[in-house]
Amino acid sequence: MPKKLLSLILALTLALSLAVPAFAVTPEDAQEDAMLLYNLGLFKGTGTTADGSPKFDLDRAPTRAEAVTILVRLLGAEEAATQKTIATPFTDVPAWAKPYVGYAYSKGYTNGVDAKHFGPNNTVSAAQFLTFLLRALGYKDGTDFTWDSPWTLTDRLGISNGAYNAKTKTFLRADAAALSASTLYAKKKGSDKTLLKDLLDNGAISGSTVVIWDYDAVAFQEDYASFLFYPVSGSPATFTSFKLDKVTVNGLSCQTLQVTTPEAVAAYLASIGHKAGGFGYVEITYDEEAAAKAATEYYTAANGTKYPLIAFTFTYTATEASGKQQKGTFTDYYYFDA
Repeated sequence: MPKKLLSLILALTLALSLAVPAFAVTPEDAQEDAMLLYNLGLFKGTGTTADGSPKFDLDRAPTRAEAVTILVRLLGAEEAATQKTIATPFTDVPAWAKPYVGYAYSKGYTNGVDAKHFGPNNTVSAAQFLTFLLRALGYKDGTDFTWDSPWTLTDRLGISNGAYNAKTKTFLRADAAALSASTLYAKKKGSDKTLLKDLLDNGAISGSTVVIWDYDAVAFQEDYASFLFYPVSGSPATFTSFKLDKVTVNGLSCQTLQVTTPEAVAAYLASIGHKAGGFGYVEITYDEEAAAKAATEYYTAANGTKYPLIAFTFTYTATEASGKQQKGTFTDYYYFDA
């Protein structure tokens, strides 16, 4: 039976028995998350590169003032925060950060390091940033979680996915970007509504045409797998076509049957008894034995059993309604425990 490893960094950590890495996401994934948030208007860069693209300084530790600013922007509340600066009891907040700290403090998202100091230049910890996120989603520390181990709840909500714990020493802007992106899909307390849906309903990202998408493995059999690509519920836009230019399994070629438009996907899935739709679908036929032999990474289970990782690598071209194309490559990891 196939089991999915959710990310490359997790796969490498499990396979090589490494210690917790300096940050819990790959630089590539963090850059993608930062760009997604940037394009949604929920994250800002620290400057621009020579070609005019935004810089995010993802390899730097954020301060508490920066972390609160990141939070306020994620919530689509920057305009509300900067319209009127709300007073706080803190005497050490720099002028630029006062609107963000004031807003977050007034909402109960953050406190100070003591009664009169916010500690704006202190680096923020994973526990502190996760606590900010949970409070913003309506969860109460002391009731729903404890501030010194918020990952017990953020893991269940699908925000942190086991990447942080009491041993986590380093927290970077890369982590903040990845956690912020994950929080878009987390449900607010007492509601079936995600933060993303709330932002859409409130008009915070109404002008965006960004496609927020995901994929699932539909079926796995011997030498066969199928994947569905679809817009996340509440996504501001979708793709009119999604074509896989290349698919490999542990670097080996394979045969594919593709359906590349939303209309064709809906019709094809209906013909095989599936109701869910999307903008792309692929059936992959490959040599599982050869793929296992070609594996270069492994997962070791708690009982010591070692499994070869099966890496499905997809190179795609996605087309928006405007005709604009997005191209990219990503890899999904599985292992078979049969």
